[in-house]
Formats: sequence, C-alpha cells, structure tokens
Amino acid sequence: MATTPQKPSLIGMSMPELSTALDPWTLPSYRAEQIYKWVHHHQVSDFADMSNLPKTLRSELSEAFELHTLKPAFRAVSKDGTIKYLWELTDGRQIESVFIPEATRTTICISSQVGCALGCDFCATAKMGFLRNLTAGEIVEQVIRVQQDTGQKITNVVLMGMGEPFLNYPRVIQACHILCDPAGLAISAKKITISTVGVVPRIRQYADEEQPFSLAISLHAPTQELRRSIMPIADKFDLQMLMDSAHHYTGGSNRRRITFEYVLLKGVNDSPTEAKQLLKLLAPLRCKLNLIPYNDTGIGFIRPEDNNIQRFLKPLEQAPFTVTVRKNRGNDIAAACGQLFVEVAEDSKARSMKA
Repeated sequence: MATTPQKPSLIGMSMPELSTALDPWTLPSYRAEQIYKWVHHHQVSDFADMSNLPKTLRSELSEAFELHTLKPAFRAVSKDGTIKYLWELTDGRQIESVFIPEATRTTICISSQVGCALGCDFCATAKMGFLRNLTAGEIVEQVIRVQQDTGQKITNVVLMGMGEPFLNYPRVIQACHILCDPAGLAISAKKITISTVGVVPRIRQYADEEQPFSLAISLHAPTQELRRSIMPIADKFDLQMLMDSAHHYTGGSNRRRITFEYVLLKGVNDSPTEAKQLLKLLAPLRCKLNLIPYNDTGIGFIRPEDNNIQRFLKPLEQAPFTVTVRKNRGNDIAAACGQLFVEVAEDSKARSMKA
C-alpha cells in the first residue's frame, strides 16, 4: 500500500531556505519574511491564522507544508512544577524536553540528537546509543511546543538534553540563531546555552566563529585518568586538549566565560582531593563551576550525601570563580536526560562509542 510522503515543516527553516522553498509560488520577497515570522515569532498552529497572507496562498501552503512534526507521546508533571515531555518524531523515534519554571525565569532543556554515541557511564541516554541527528526544525519545535503547552514565554534554553550538540553542529547553530532572532523566538542569545562533553575541534570552531551563545562543558573529573574512566570521549580528546580549547575560547577579545558542569558521583569524583584538583585546573580560566548532585537513574551510580557535598565545597570556598550547586528538579518524574525514554520506550538499533 502506498504511503503519503511527509510534507516538509516550515519550522527551523532559515530565511534563505524558506525563500527557496517558496520558489514555486514566485512570490514577492517580503512574503518569506512574513511567513518566517508567523512560524517562529507568532508560532501559529494553523496556516489560516497567517492573516496578512492571501487566503489562496494560505490554502496552498497548507497543502505543501506542515507546521508541526512533533507528536506528544508522554507528559509528566513533577510536584515542583517541572514538566517532562516525550515527543515522537515522524520516523517513530522519540526525544525528550524538560520545562523548569522558576520565580524569575522559565528554562527548557532540549535534545539535539536521538540518543547519544558518547557512552558516558552515568548518563541514561548512553543506554540508547546514537540513532540520528535532529533537524534544526525538530530542535526549535521543542521550544515552540512547550511554550504553547504551558502558555509561558521561555526565557532560557539549554541544549543539555539527549545527544551531544557539537556532533550535530550545523543544525544546532542554525536552530539557536532562529531561537535568538528578533523575528524568530526572540530569546536572548546569552540565555541560550550549548553544552558539550568536550568535542575539541567544535569548541575551537565555535570560538573562532564568535558564536553569541553561552558555552558549557561537561567536565565531571579533574584528572585525565578519572575522566577517561567514566567518559570515553577523553580517549579521543584528553583533558589537556579540552582545557587548551577552553583557554582558546575564553582568551578572545570579548572576554567570554565558560560554565563547567560537574556531576557529583558518590565515591567516584566527590572527595576533597578532587575538589582541590578541580580548583587548580579551573583557577586560571574565566569560568563558573556548576556542581550537580547526581540524579539517580538506576544505572549504578549514587548521589553523595549532603555532608559529603559540603566537604567537597570546602576547598572551593576560596575559588576565584563562581561555584553553584544545582538543585535537583523533577526527581519524581524521571527528569534526568534519557531516563524517561529508557523507562517508557525501548529498543532500536543504535551506535555507541563503547560498542
């Protein structure tokens, strides 16, 4: 039986891509600008709502394009207000997003890939392996759909969900430019953070291109030996290479600052000795350290007790950089990256660095 081809979505198209897609209609150039803004800024769910377009054109666009490709598969609300979303893509794959409301801001953590190939021992997404990259549209649409569902304007975006953003670099960068475009979602570029586990060539490229978005590096260990024991990418890009790229990023004329993410794993990387090593490693950099007590995913690691966390913090009291401890959110709804997918869905052919 023949299947109907999937219509392309207008979400995530850059202005040049949209202009090309509209070529068959031989429209005046301003029409592409109008449609781009309807899709990304006004975030309409129906072509009929594009009120400054001729009715005939709206009907023709509806025949040729989609405005949504993500299908809600699961939604869980935590007692702390965090909302976890599982989305089904057009090919049946699934990805996650997390909405985190706070007093002065609303943050969304979004995915950039289906699964992840990097195989970090403590990450639930690593169980999936890598299935495919997301399109720019699938990345942007997560933000649009969550705004529509919650009725709240997203102020902060973090690409720290499923996947390694710098292994999907061109699509991630395109999506982020649409997110910060005043004619797009109009989110401040500084409030869009791309998190990488340390893909060194892309960190250098990102720095050289002077991308306006914030950068976070998932560090999780202060020595090469410890890092490679829990993060396979350290075999390819060792700690010295990673820190060299961090210095390259912060050494530019615009005085950029990196956030280092450090997940605290009981008995693995949470001793005062490791805190002192971390202080020595990061002290020369313009940076911020974000400590994250492990969010238990049932894969063999444990969150340190509060008194252990305090002991770890003690050597960092004199740090020349800001140190924060992230409050765990959504523990009651499996809000750790990849955790909900692993619990709700299984089992596709996947690729993994460990495999």
